[in-house]
Amino acid sequence: MELVRHSCGHERKYRLNGPAHSVRRQIEHREAMPCPKCRKAEEETKFVRECESAALANAEMGLPELTGTAAQVAYAEKCRKDAVMYARMKSTPMAEIIEAMSRPTQARWWIENKDLGMHQWLPVINDQFQAR
Repeated sequence: MELVRHSCGHERKYRLNGPAHSVRRQIEHREAMPCPKCRKAEEETKFVRECESAALANAEMGLPELTGTAAQVAYAEKCRKDAVMYARMKSTPMAEIIEAMSRPTQARWWIENKDLGMHQWLPVINDQFQAR
């Protein structure tokens, strides 16, 4: 077992196999990275920041607040921001995008439909939700 001190300062033991030069390389690689626990915390922090940024951008565009749990709303705001971006790539007028994206207000809907392609967002919304 080799003791490795990660870039975050945490130490962890690893079972490393192979010739000495390979083990040294594996240790150096792990030392240059944060430990798995800190890496996961960094990824979660980054995701939270992305969700907060998306919520702010959506509010600035005049999109209504979403309903659902706090976690659902945070993730759905990111999904909705991505949908707006895809619709803009399609050269759809911004007023039409905002009007359509304002109709679904349940966070669950945005999460369930997050994988729709660039050209599918507006037709699906128009099919499922009546214009206001």
